[in-house]
Amino acid sequence: MNPEDQIPENPGTQSPIKKPRNPLGTEPIGSLLLKFAVPSIISTLIASLYNMVDQMFIGQRIGFLGNAATTVAYPLTFLCGALTLLFSNGSAVNFNVCNGRGETDEALGFAGAGLTLLTIEGLFATALVSLFTPWFVNLFGATEQVYPYALTYMRLIAPGFPFLALTSGGTLLIRSDGSPRFALACSMAGVALNFVLDYLFLFPFNMGIAGAAIATVIGQIVSAVMVIGYMRRFKTGKLLLRHFAVTRQKIAQITAIGAAGSLNQAAMLFMNTVLNSSLSRYGALSPYGGSEALAAAGVVTKINFLFYSTTVGCAIGGQPIMGFNYGARQYDRVKETFFLMLRYVFIVGAVETACFWLFPHQILSLFGSGAGGYEEFALRYMHEFMLLVILAGVLPISMQTMVSIKRPRNGIVISLSKQLVLIVLLLILPRFMGIDGVLCAGPVADFLVAVAAFFVIRAAFRQLGQEEPGNRPTAPAREK
Repeated sequence: MNPEDQIPENPGTQSPIKKPRNPLGTEPIGSLLLKFAVPSIISTLIASLYNMVDQMFIGQRIGFLGNAATTVAYPLTFLCGALTLLFSNGSAVNFNVCNGRGETDEALGFAGAGLTLLTIEGLFATALVSLFTPWFVNLFGATEQVYPYALTYMRLIAPGFPFLALTSGGTLLIRSDGSPRFALACSMAGVALNFVLDYLFLFPFNMGIAGAAIATVIGQIVSAVMVIGYMRRFKTGKLLLRHFAVTRQKIAQITAIGAAGSLNQAAMLFMNTVLNSSLSRYGALSPYGGSEALAAAGVVTKINFLFYSTTVGCAIGGQPIMGFNYGARQYDRVKETFFLMLRYVFIVGAVETACFWLFPHQILSLFGSGAGGYEEFALRYMHEFMLLVILAGVLPISMQTMVSIKRPRNGIVISLSKQLVLIVLLLILPRFMGIDGVLCAGPVADFLVAVAAFFVIRAAFRQLGQEEPGNRPTAPAREK
């Protein structure tokens, strides 16, 4: 968007009130959300298929021990995600707010700095995991049976982290630049290639779990190359070398917004570590078995993440709308976007719950079969741990709303709430209830977090309604 797209109403003042002519500030919210959220939902849905496709092929070819290995490696997704969101979300939000104010060159500076930081953090994550792979395998709860599979898988997926970071962060900027379809194409290309290579490497070439890891990395490389190619023809303006410079001020502004999503991913990393350890320990003391419980929970978690990723996609799709209208001080449109997204996530949660109760055996059959108590525990995990999954979507849209209106502290409170509550429950309940305590922790956490998010959102929206239109809203300094 160009500065000409903003018409100042008070041209002589330092902070003029600007009338948006950009469609983000004028078109109906429903059609805007459809335009931005649908490609974003499809993109995050496809991105979640990276792990799910691996799990399906590995389960069919290797069995439940292979599924358990990908469950052990799954927390690495949150390690990379924590670092990526610290820079991607913050750069995208600042990019949108600057565009809403007509500050085009400043917006380009945030885009370029974000890409630089994403590249650096991806390389750091690769080095960290490559150097300490055995330590991570043990930390994430691998049993003796699962250890060799998980070690191989982790070592081979680590080199893909820089490409994953560029794809995840770059597609956010591409959507904000007004090209949600191309952002979707970047994700689709990588997943489609991953799907084909998974089949070839695991079946005709018989490469085992190593083949699944290599297929994933190749798909990530292809997506990242497409993102880099787009940046050469950025719509908002030409990205010059100076835009990629990183300053302390830009890092502070980016990380202040990105901290909420990053801390959420870090908390999810810690939570998944505690969950995997609880499943291994208390599963071994139950009739189900430790490796069986680990594998079963991993399969159900991947299915859940398939649904959950659509709520994340909806939140990401709504972010440019909320960010622009916040910058333009059209707060009613921010609120309308939030409540429309809230309806969507409740519908998604209801559909997921119905699938878990009506088609559990059919879903599990996609991931192969397992010995011992594998299937029995998987059914319990679907019906008990995921009992209140209908409320889970409240967290991502609430968090994204807070960061979009530059209230990162509120976003941090929301983003950390579920993980911290669940960690506490997982540390306490199993001591008294065994494996049943692990299963009870899920619905209790979902309920408490939904209630907490409601109060945080309500308080923030009341503040928005009381802001003076002549005062430009600022970030954390105005928070209470």
